[in-house]
Amino acid sequence: MSTKPVQRFKATLEPVPHGGLFVVVPAKTAAAAGLKYGARVRGTVNGAPYRSSLMKYSGVFHMGVHKATVAQAGAPKSLEPGDRVTVTIALDDQPLPTDVVPDDLAEAIASSALTRAAWKALSPAHKREHVKQVIEAKKTETRVRRIAATVAALKRQE
Repeated sequence: MSTKPVQRFKATLEPVPHGGLFVVVPAKTAAAAGLKYGARVRGTVNGAPYRSSLMKYSGVFHMGVHKATVAQAGAPKSLEPGDRVTVTIALDDQPLPTDVVPDDLAEAIASSALTRAAWKALSPAHKREHVKQVIEAKKTETRVRRIAATVAALKRQE
């Protein structure tokens, strides 16, 4: 767990031009919580728990607020752009489910130097997407097929 204390602030829900909402994280709050660009964060919006990542535009931290969080935070009425919310925020040092590579996928990646090198070169977001495809498979044959597709894609990466 993070040693920095959870910070609390009030913010206005701002609209994202093509859908969605975000809040501006005050600089003082970001500094007190030890936040940096791209950091994963966790906390609450009006008491509804969330996990998100920080973006920084023109030196100002923005945090996207997921639709499910907005719905839960506003219950029973829906929150809208312009509504004021109470936010708690802290660094999120707990792994996401997609941060852990399953053993069968790891074994397939380790099967050749080419696939190991291609996996190592992937961005964390691309790695998580491959892991997500595998762990969301409901049937064993689907999982096997998705692992094979990941290995094939890695071999094409050169």
